[in-house]
Amino acid sequence: MKSPEIRQKFFDFFSKRQHEKVASSSLIPAHNPTLLFTNAGMNQFTDLFLGLEKRSYTRAVSIQKCVRAGGKHNDLENVGFTKRHLTFFEMMGNFSFGDYFKKEAIEYAWDFLTKEMKLPIEKLHATVYKTDDESYDLWHTIIGIPEKRMHRLGEAENFWQMGDTGPCGPCTEIHIDRGPEFGHKNLANCGPACDCDRFLEIWNLVFMQFDRQPDGTDKPLKQTGVDTGMGLERLCSVVQNVDSVYETDIFANIIKKIEELTDKKYAAQNPQLKAAFNVLADHIRSSTMLIADGCAPSNDGRGYVLRKIIRRAALFTQKLTDQSIFPELSKVVIQDFAPYYPELKAQQEVIFKILDSEVKKFATSLIRGQNILEKYFDETKDTKTITGEQAFKLYDTFGFPIELTKVIAHEKGYTVDTVGFEVAMSKQQEQSNKQTQEALHVDLDEVVVTEFTGYKELQTLSEIIALVHDGKVVDFVPQGKTCYVIAKKSPFFIVGGGQVPDKGWLEFNAIRVPHSEVRYINNAIAAQIIAPLDLKVGDQVTSIVNEALRVAAMKNHTATHMLQSALIALFGNQIKQSGSLVHPDYLRFDFTYHENLSSDEIKKVEDLVNEKIRENSKVIVEYTTLKDAQSRGALAFFGDKYKPENVRLVEIPHFSAELCGGTHVHATGDIGAFKITEVTALSAGHRRIFAVTGHKAIELFQECFDILKHLSQEFKVKREEVLAHVAKQKEQIKEVSNELKQVKQQLWKSGLPEWLNQVTIINDIPFLFLALKDFSMEEMREIASQLNSKKPGFYFMVSTADDRFNFFCSVAPQFKDTLNLKDFGLWLKEKQGLRGGGSDTNLSGGGAKYDPNLASSIMQWLESQKH
Repeated sequence: MKSPEIRQKFFDFFSKRQHEKVASSSLIPAHNPTLLFTNAGMNQFTDLFLGLEKRSYTRAVSIQKCVRAGGKHNDLENVGFTKRHLTFFEMMGNFSFGDYFKKEAIEYAWDFLTKEMKLPIEKLHATVYKTDDESYDLWHTIIGIPEKRMHRLGEAENFWQMGDTGPCGPCTEIHIDRGPEFGHKNLANCGPACDCDRFLEIWNLVFMQFDRQPDGTDKPLKQTGVDTGMGLERLCSVVQNVDSVYETDIFANIIKKIEELTDKKYAAQNPQLKAAFNVLADHIRSSTMLIADGCAPSNDGRGYVLRKIIRRAALFTQKLTDQSIFPELSKVVIQDFAPYYPELKAQQEVIFKILDSEVKKFATSLIRGQNILEKYFDETKDTKTITGEQAFKLYDTFGFPIELTKVIAHEKGYTVDTVGFEVAMSKQQEQSNKQTQEALHVDLDEVVVTEFTGYKELQTLSEIIALVHDGKVVDFVPQGKTCYVIAKKSPFFIVGGGQVPDKGWLEFNAIRVPHSEVRYINNAIAAQIIAPLDLKVGDQVTSIVNEALRVAAMKNHTATHMLQSALIALFGNQIKQSGSLVHPDYLRFDFTYHENLSSDEIKKVEDLVNEKIRENSKVIVEYTTLKDAQSRGALAFFGDKYKPENVRLVEIPHFSAELCGGTHVHATGDIGAFKITEVTALSAGHRRIFAVTGHKAIELFQECFDILKHLSQEFKVKREEVLAHVAKQKEQIKEVSNELKQVKQQLWKSGLPEWLNQVTIINDIPFLFLALKDFSMEEMREIASQLNSKKPGFYFMVSTADDRFNFFCSVAPQFKDTLNLKDFGLWLKEKQGLRGGGSDTNLSGGGAKYDPNLASSIMQWLESQKH
């Protein structure tokens, strides 16, 4: 049975049992900032399990894209070397939200595996949490699994949690005994908890009963739920009776493409080269899927994990070929998976561009890093351990993730001091003053909820329903203390669609004070102030939004929607938002696109947005279902979270439709004007646009006009002739500069004989120190070359300009063994404070201040170099 049939059977089985078919969510989680990536099918249902959200269904079924390559759930190091671990996989799952519980979940799983998949009953084992007698009895009494195939295990194996906080509970797992050829022959030494591959976990049924708190305690959920997860790849390996997930039909086309590109047959390879095939096959799936969902390689967060995956693939590619084949494999993934994930087709050019750029960028560093690592192996051959400092230098200088260092070291029989690496990493972070803001954890009762009034009004009179002081909920705050004020109603907008929080004031008995920040505490809007008088719960408070800043933000927010629509209209559906910021002063929009935008293309974008502004179309805001909104072509903002039963649709008829919780103008004409100020490349395939609207755009137009008018008057030409005149002046300056350079060259060449007469002999080496003014490094290099051609020796010259100076020195090849420029460079750094670099014959650099005694100091150093 092939994977497409298994997919369909799974959906059909649960659809017949009244489960709503729910599409996979993005790999970039919007629902939980503690997660790097979506790592389980239940992630998108978190609020349903917590009882914070209601939908039209209480049962669901999905096949969810998942990545486990960082954070708590990290399988990266195992990938390629085991038969089952993957960074990207598809999790098949059925869910119950306050509906059925353990009995039905266990029966559904058993029926699907034994009746639909026809797995052999006698080979199936069940594990339960050590204290879960109910699940044990269900398996043994209702299903009929004998006790010898039942196993009670501890928290590590049979208690599941999504992350450090959130829904969790005991679980029961179904394993299949694949036989002694996969592991231990004697069952007395083996079982589902064993590390060998004999017992393969197929399905994990999690019984959601608790909400794990930041302090590690488990708070009972209002309603119980069921969350199940079964890896499609693992199920296929069992059903198709193959040795590993990589031998299933899911990977067949990728493996075949690697064979074509490397001229090597997978089945004929030794275990090491098979592992390389596996790594590439897995990593191309995770990389392709992550990029399609808006992730880009970077030096931190999820972008760094993506970079690690790509670079690990680049390392293993070397074992198979000297060609760059990894980006080419993405085309196979797109072809195979686009029927299930259509975003792959839309992003195919961006995916290839990013992968190709990232692999090429790493190629040089990979070679240099491997050379350095070889030196480290020689230096540590006695201990067979790469030190933490060495591993960190490879990471910091050559972009070598610690995982790559460990892989190469392992192949050489070495280990890596990972603890030392983490210490070195921490020191760097401290030096860089990188501080992570701690989340505000307040034990605020769930009934404390603020009604948001900011869509309709900018000033709201309400009562205080809670006060927070020093991280605790209190009834009273004395005058002068910093606290959070939570009102029953509030107009303060906090976050949505990238829009920054409102600025404003709180007013008590005609005393108005500005808030320093507004934020959510659970479902309440909290404004932080210094209490202007004694405050207590029940007092009246007026919350007032800074109208000028809000209106400016509204203009920029609606313009952001229009910008995205204009980009899509002009350049196609491959445009995908990857981030945004809506500020009262400007807007920033990040998006995927494989080419740079030309000046003409930027102007076309501006023209289209301004055309729609002049049309003064009404901006329509309505609430509908996610399904209806998507059927009408609505776009979803990157990283935002949507409740499928009630989404907010912001629409400009016949031009833009997006799901958004932000604030917007009533009509496009309210924006006034739109001007792009900057377009930059964040990375291959990722662009960033800055733009201004309204009075900021007018100010920019006026400023530019004033500058142009001034230049027109200064040059005594018409405004439209200024650019041509500037270009003409640049050309004239270039000509004068070249002439000056030639004159300068003639002058110093005429001075060569005099300089050569000033050469002195120190330790048998001709030496000359030259102090110059306003000479470039290239000019000094040429002077040194001329001097060495006429009298080989050691020449050191400095050129002063303003508050800095540069130096260049050169030693003739015949003296390089007797005069070590590396030692000289260290002496310059330690004793003179000068930094530089070069080769064994040339050294160049600079400093902030020129020491008149430098020449004599160098002569003294030369005299000390006795040979």
